[in-house]
Amino acid sequence: MAQPLENVVALAQANIRLGLQLAETWRGSGQKLIELGTKGASEIGEETRLTLAKSVSPDKGASVNSVNGHWQDMLAEIETVRTATAQEIEAAVGKWRKSWADALTVEPTLPVEALFKPWLALVRPTAPTPPAKAQAQEKHVPAKKS
Repeated sequence: MAQPLENVVALAQANIRLGLQLAETWRGSGQKLIELGTKGASEIGEETRLTLAKSVSPDKGASVNSVNGHWQDMLAEIETVRTATAQEIEAAVGKWRKSWADALTVEPTLPVEALFKPWLALVRPTAPTPPAKAQAQEKHVPAKKS
């Protein structure tokens, strides 16, 4: 069954809008990450230089905790950018799905969404497995019975 020309145009427009929204999201995210990296490198470099200078001095009251604090701050900011990017991508894909559903006059859950689930899963935050627990799980693999 052929779709009317309006539906074909609406689908093409939805694809173009999705591409533009994704490109803008990635550009903005990349720009923020570049700014964070530049700022973080200069702050961490300066703090490391001061810490090393203090460790050579006679009072030797230097601490690496301030450098670690800068690293933690920078990693938290990077996580914030990553989370915001993931939300923007999900919103763009949601709008795209709705546009497709409207153009095709079907339910908004299209089979095409299965294409995007693996990509969206990559940008969702996950809790890291502690190394000791992961190693313990690897050691408790049951042996095959012959």
